[in-house]
Amino acid sequence: MLKFRASRHEDFPYQEILLTRLCMHMQGKLLENRNKMLKAQGINETLFMALITLESQENHSIQPSELSCALGSSRTNATRIADELEKRGWIERRESDNDRRCLHLQLTEKGQAFLQEVLPPQHHCLHQLWSSLSTAEKDQLEHITRKLLTRLDQMEQEGTVLEALR
Repeated sequence: MLKFRASRHEDFPYQEILLTRLCMHMQGKLLENRNKMLKAQGINETLFMALITLESQENHSIQPSELSCALGSSRTNATRIADELEKRGWIERRESDNDRRCLHLQLTEKGQAFLQEVLPPQHHCLHQLWSSLSTAEKDQLEHITRKLLTRLDQMEQEGTVLEALR
């Protein structure tokens, strides 16, 4: 279909459209694969990222507002996430030692144990996926991807997409 359209229109950006579609298709497949794995492990992406965020903090503790920011979600949604994590025994809510008004979400031993259990199979799958590329190819893909992300940010700031619609 793309080649047919390209053959009929001189200025048709065939390669650009193809690359965009391939990136979008790959992103969809990556998400589908990841969601299947997480579901099999009894967790969803949001809860998993919340646990990873907590695990990466000093003392495995974070304020709910910081978690909200890290996850790019509303404070209300961060509260729901914390409720679910607490219900599963993976976190505890604790008052700050310095300020009783301040609440911290603390990763529990059970939460750490859960991560220790689910991360190795995920890492194994990632190794399997990316083993089809050499180290040089992975480095090149990382460089190109970062370059395109930077360009997308620039285009957003410049309003390039909206300008093209006028």
